[in-house]
Amino acid sequence: MFSFWHILYLIIIQPLTLLFELLLSLSYKCIPNPVFDLFALSLGFNFLVLPLYKRTDELQKQAKEKEAAIKPMVDHIKKHFSGDEKMMMLRTYYYHMNYNPINSLKSSISLLLQIPFFIAAYITLSSSLVLQGAPLGPIKDLLAPDAIIHVGTFTINLLPFVMTAINIISGMIYSKDTTKGSKIQLYATALVFLVLLYNSPSGLVLYWTFNNLFSLVKNMIMVHSSSKKKSDSKNRPVAKKSDNLIFFLYALCCSILVGLLIPTDSFAGSVGDFLSNNRTVVFSSFVWTSFFIAIGCFLFWGGIFYIVSRNHKIAAGVMASLTAVAFMNYFGFYKNYGNMNRYMYIKTYLNDDLKTCIINLLAIVLISILIGIIIKNRAVILVYVIVPVIAAILALSIVNLVTMSNISSKYDFIEDQRDYPEITLSRTGQNVVIVMMDRADGRILPNILYERPDLVDKFEGFTYYSNSLSFGTHTNMGSPALYGGYEYTPANSNLRTDMTMEEKQNEALRVLPVLFGENGYDVTVCDPSLAGYTWIPNLSIYDEYPYVDAYVLGETMNPYYDDMMDDWTAFMERNIFSYSLRLASPVAIRGALYDEGYFNDLNRRLSPISYFQNITDVSHARGYDSEFLNSYYALVGLPSITNITSNNEVGSFVMLANTATHCATMLDEETYSPSLDIDNSEYDLNNADRFTAGDPTIYIDLPEQMAYYQSQVASLEALGSWFDYLRAEGVYDNTRIIIVSDHGTNLYLFGGQYDNPNICNLNCLLMVKDFGDEGFTTCNDFIVNAETPYLATYDLINNPVNPFTGNPIATNMDNSDTFTYFMSDEQNPMTNNGNTYLPGSWYSYDASSGDIYDLNAWAYLGDY
Repeated sequence: MFSFWHILYLIIIQPLTLLFELLLSLSYKCIPNPVFDLFALSLGFNFLVLPLYKRTDELQKQAKEKEAAIKPMVDHIKKHFSGDEKMMMLRTYYYHMNYNPINSLKSSISLLLQIPFFIAAYITLSSSLVLQGAPLGPIKDLLAPDAIIHVGTFTINLLPFVMTAINIISGMIYSKDTTKGSKIQLYATALVFLVLLYNSPSGLVLYWTFNNLFSLVKNMIMVHSSSKKKSDSKNRPVAKKSDNLIFFLYALCCSILVGLLIPTDSFAGSVGDFLSNNRTVVFSSFVWTSFFIAIGCFLFWGGIFYIVSRNHKIAAGVMASLTAVAFMNYFGFYKNYGNMNRYMYIKTYLNDDLKTCIINLLAIVLISILIGIIIKNRAVILVYVIVPVIAAILALSIVNLVTMSNISSKYDFIEDQRDYPEITLSRTGQNVVIVMMDRADGRILPNILYERPDLVDKFEGFTYYSNSLSFGTHTNMGSPALYGGYEYTPANSNLRTDMTMEEKQNEALRVLPVLFGENGYDVTVCDPSLAGYTWIPNLSIYDEYPYVDAYVLGETMNPYYDDMMDDWTAFMERNIFSYSLRLASPVAIRGALYDEGYFNDLNRRLSPISYFQNITDVSHARGYDSEFLNSYYALVGLPSITNITSNNEVGSFVMLANTATHCATMLDEETYSPSLDIDNSEYDLNNADRFTAGDPTIYIDLPEQMAYYQSQVASLEALGSWFDYLRAEGVYDNTRIIIVSDHGTNLYLFGGQYDNPNICNLNCLLMVKDFGDEGFTTCNDFIVNAETPYLATYDLINNPVNPFTGNPIATNMDNSDTFTYFMSDEQNPMTNNGNTYLPGSWYSYDASSGDIYDLNAWAYLGDY
């Protein structure tokens, strides 16, 4: 999975690349000027590595002084001895002088360090969108060679020669008192960089020119200061084995924490959210990438700074403090900001109050002081403490990796369900279509129809049920009864303790397809909710029923899919470490590291296309929402996959689930379609009355509320276009259509505050069109989504019964006073998969009220 060279790249180069991108991003957000940003990048980077360069210069100087001191005797031995006798004499002399020939490499340390820095700078700047098209005087594009001098059709790049001249001047000053060989090495290095950078982007050359200028200034200062003081190497503290051990153990611990434990903690329970039906995703590879980058940050580069540090005890203490602070920040100051999407973008504001920041800062200071006292007096305590900690977090990481592997293995079925979909409808028989719109909110439909009156014509024949409820607040609680009827409400499901929740979900999903199939209907099922209790539905639950054609739609129909997956893969490889580092960092800087979901990837921020949406406010956003694209284009593409046939005189049954209404996505409100750059301010101003059109008023105060509203409008528009297609094909009137959701959304807060119970979360969407119905009507009668199987089979199948339990499928609205409603946040099927639901809150509703939003009609039954 990882080649040796790729691992080296992740350890040595990628940490530097992330540092370059961080500095460039911070500079750009302050002053978005390419030349200034390059200068700031060079200045910032040189400032950060100045202690490293300064120490390596000292080591080089020490090595040269040592070589100069032993040179006369070495020359004497080489002149008067030969062969084995010469080698023996040199070895003895080196030992006596405490000199190792390998120390001669110290004179090349500075050059060796420039190699990874150069590679990281090249990677960052050679494709930087900050430089693209940016001019500088006669240079037209900083992302291309400068081509300043023109001789006919031949061009000469001038900037590389300027850079080389500065490099040579700096080298002349630096090597003033060195040997001829050292001078040749420096001049050769300057020429090598001239060759390497001659045809490089002028912005990269300009950056390296700034580097050489800073190097020139640094060398002038060092030459001036070195004439005033002598080397203090003899007075420098000698590294102790305990210091080395403390540094290594704490750097290793920090690498495991940030690179392995935090990522696996964050994603172990939600691997399924990030997998794809149409492409194999090895999620663990992203975690290992994060781990190698962490090793590079803390062990490799931290180790280099430690080796060249003046005081190893202080350096070891700093690493111990960083590790302890990282633990405290993650375990003591973790904050759940809300649900992430596939791009780890959190659609809420990341506001950490000043009080928390101050408390966190004080805790950091106290921990650092404590570790300073310990390492000064009883450093061995730090060793005793960290060894069991390393063992513990390594064990936890392994457990998480095993959990991730087990969850991933549950999705092995996806490679067998990549067929191109086809929905069959009968031209001569009677069709039944159930469209389950995940999280579609029933209450906001009047507002949508007020704003988009054209939808009334598209939904000709439908009856909208305004007082509709689901029995649960999430898909795993609200959808079973929708698919299978009253036997699968949360209360009744908990009575069937002989089956797991997964088995009951699968059974509910098979009730209607098997029932219609056994009665001669062509059956098509698309995206059955939580089939196999996995986020990507496991279509194998229908394998034993040859009359059921089952498909996964979304990714197949999405024209952006391949580009989106390539982009997402690159995003995850770079940013799982960045995401983890944010959680381990001080509270005050987490927002800067998160960077509105860009994680300081400036190219992603400036990219002409983005597959995660950054929502600014209720009227502005940028980027596409990748989750929405899959589900939305599944609806848009319905006409293209609908096959109208006259082969079956009985009819067709279609059960289709879609999650577009579950994706909070900002859209262009003129067309309610995805758009890269969204500015709905004028439209929102002109259509402000749409949210007061119903009773009660809908409060749209948060961007997420607006985004859910827009997603539902777009979904209904797409369904309306499909219905127009069915009309054109002459199969609309002979098709019964039920549009129903598994639950509502808790975002539309009537009265401006959350109610208990949160009725909005139970208020599902329910619309029904029967054969030949006309007009559009609203029914205020109370109804629940568990009526769906009855509505689907009514007058079509005689005495329909559940094929798995033998119980009749019938209406139960006469007993609505006995219904109980379940509210819980335990929505993950991987963890809520016992034989009963995990405990939650139960409520009853008095149906005689006639209004589901009448709080006086609700009663709390308890938590169990």
